[in-house]
Amino acid sequence: VLLRQTNFRNNLDTLFQFQLARDLGMTVTDLRSKMPLKEYNQWISFYTYENNEKNKAIAMQEAEMKKRNG
Repeated sequence: VLLRQTNFRNNLDTLFQFQLARDLGMTVTDLRSKMPLKEYNQWISFYTYENNEKNKAIAMQEAEMKKRNG
C-alpha cells in the first residue's frame, strides 16, 4: 500500500536509488535488500564522476563555440 508520495526534489538519495534500480533493471526493494552499502556508495561515486565528465565536455564545447563565434 502506497502511504505517501515520494518527493524526489527533497530526497536526492531516494531519487538516486530509483535511477540506479531502473538502470540495473531491478526494483528499488531489490536494490535496497541485495546491494551492499559499499557497492551502493561506489555507484554514487561512479555516477558523480560520469556526470562531472559530461559537464566538463559540455563546458569545453560551449567555450569552443564562443571562441569560433567571436
